[in-house]
Amino acid sequence: MQLSTKSPESGIRKRRRPAHSCVECRRRKVRCDRANPCSQCVAHNAPSCTFTDNRRITSDHNLRESQATKQQEHRTSIIPDGSPSSNISPPTPAPSGRIHGTQSKTRVFGQGHWMSTKRLATELSILGPVMAYQTTLFQQPIDANRGLMSQKMAKCKELAREIKKQRPNRQSLPAEIHRSFPERQVIDDLVQLYFATFESCYRILHRSSFQADYERYIDHPESAKSSFVVELLLIISAAGPLHSHGETRRELAEKSISWINIAQTWLSAPLEKDRLTLKGIQIYCLLLLSRQVNRIGADLVWVSAGSLMRMAMQMGLHQDPNYLGDMDFRQKEIRRRLWYTILEMNLQAALDSGMAPMITESDYNTMPPSGIEDADLDSAVSEDRETIATSSTRQPLLCVLASSFSLRLRATRVINSLQEEPSYHLVLDLGNELASICRKAAVEISHNLSEEHISLGSQFAYSFCSHLLNRFLLCLHFNYAIQATRNPLYAHSHKVCLEVALDLISLLDYDLYSRLLVNGGGMFRDIITRGALMIYLELHKSHESDISILAKRRNRARQEPLLKDAHRVVRYAKDRMCQGETNVKGYLFLRIATARAEAMLDGLPVEQAMENAALESLNDCETILGNMSTDLSNNGGDSDAEAWRHEEIMCTPTAFDVGLGFLDDDNFSFDHLDPSIFQNLTDPSFF
Repeated sequence: MQLSTKSPESGIRKRRRPAHSCVECRRRKVRCDRANPCSQCVAHNAPSCTFTDNRRITSDHNLRESQATKQQEHRTSIIPDGSPSSNISPPTPAPSGRIHGTQSKTRVFGQGHWMSTKRLATELSILGPVMAYQTTLFQQPIDANRGLMSQKMAKCKELAREIKKQRPNRQSLPAEIHRSFPERQVIDDLVQLYFATFESCYRILHRSSFQADYERYIDHPESAKSSFVVELLLIISAAGPLHSHGETRRELAEKSISWINIAQTWLSAPLEKDRLTLKGIQIYCLLLLSRQVNRIGADLVWVSAGSLMRMAMQMGLHQDPNYLGDMDFRQKEIRRRLWYTILEMNLQAALDSGMAPMITESDYNTMPPSGIEDADLDSAVSEDRETIATSSTRQPLLCVLASSFSLRLRATRVINSLQEEPSYHLVLDLGNELASICRKAAVEISHNLSEEHISLGSQFAYSFCSHLLNRFLLCLHFNYAIQATRNPLYAHSHKVCLEVALDLISLLDYDLYSRLLVNGGGMFRDIITRGALMIYLELHKSHESDISILAKRRNRARQEPLLKDAHRVVRYAKDRMCQGETNVKGYLFLRIATARAEAMLDGLPVEQAMENAALESLNDCETILGNMSTDLSNNGGDSDAEAWRHEEIMCTPTAFDVGLGFLDDDNFSFDHLDPSIFQNLTDPSFF
């Protein structure tokens, strides 16, 4: 046979058309609808639906380039000039506008995952016959042998599904779980309360989607999916402490312990890939929120937040939806909202735990949410952020938080660094940037409040946002503020911390938010763990034992507002004990410190005042804890829920950490501060 010597360049080469179909449809030579996953892959139960990198290279190049440019502009705009983070290069997106990896159902994999090898294997001609033959086993049989193999394959899949159903982690929720729910009107109130409060800063749920599921549940509760039942009981648990009726709050508090444990067990059951859905992510977020609100393992939320973060990354939430194939604007917005909510939850938990956030800006490229309201989201058809920005009358609070995330991430690393103490110059620089962010947020909040009816929900929302921002300033300056009593170089830190402490205490003036502060754990104890100490430092620093009576009176008048705040903190600590707090030492300390400050200002015997306050506070604690113990013994628990939780689950570390609530109470102390502050309490030179 004569070989052709004609070179490729001697003739006109036709440009190969870009492949629009997925790899599986190209191999099977069937029409692909280009969805992700496509209908053919869904119909044939293909393990993955993968598109090659040359898909839509030419037509979409300008669009992707524009999106990448806008994203980079936004990511750098929220980082102050000259900051270390401003020199970090963002990750380079895939040239094709798609991720360098594989998408399978709800998950996203990098090249290290085994499923990525299948996409490469289909491109190797030597394995083509093997893959083609295996594919025919799932199609219409063409002969007797193929028919037998097809039947056996179907039988194996049926047996596999049956085996999975028999596993312990596939058990349904307790049969009588619906009977533990409050009456319909209370549930309606709590759902409305949740969306008016927590959903302002933590955008977890899509309102209209939830409302549709809720109406179906009300009509047919027995046929509701387990995932929605878990979601609803967590909403009730989170909003329960905010209910206006005291008796309802107490009843819900008793049930919330079992509900949260049930949700934790349902979510953390091993080998449950069907939890890797947006619904599973939403439930996880609600679970962490409910644990903090109800003081159930609140100090361990950082551990669970790490699991939530990895779960979200496994599902690709850390990759902007523009790189994950075709999806509508509503899906994109929900994914972005969830990712920035998870970032915020993780950051707050890291600050509380004294640990690193375990994420950097180079780990994700998801753009912040657009800020469109839920009412407009369903009708929105395009992702024109400029149009959305001009049509919105106010900036959503999650966007306010997202704009400062980069700065607060740096601050958290400095605050919780275990290697070395930061220089005071760095603390001042970060503090000034944080203060600027807080001032801008305060202006935005004031603007929003002036344009709308000031409801309890809006007061709560803006109080929540202010709390989430201001606490970083308090933590950053706190150690230096304590040292300012002996080193005037740190006077600025003392001033900043005192202002933030007074702002935190003023949150007790808002009835709805004060209920959260009274009941919550973790970050919701900032008033006791740091704010109160700043009040006492200020009360004592100007006292001198040899000043005249006239000077003492003037000093007493000047310190009167601070003394009122100190008494308010004491009442707040007592209210927390009445709501289930078991930390006696914290309340005892606050009573003694307040009594000592008042005695010094009035010129009364300090030691006697402290002794009287200690005895009274211990009597209060004994009475409160005694009544609490009696109520628990009389009421018992939800027997059905408890039986399900203890007998039908497999114990995992994630489920176990919920039961470590004692870390949130009895181990609480002020041992992290300079010990000299708490020595010689009777010494007039104290503080």
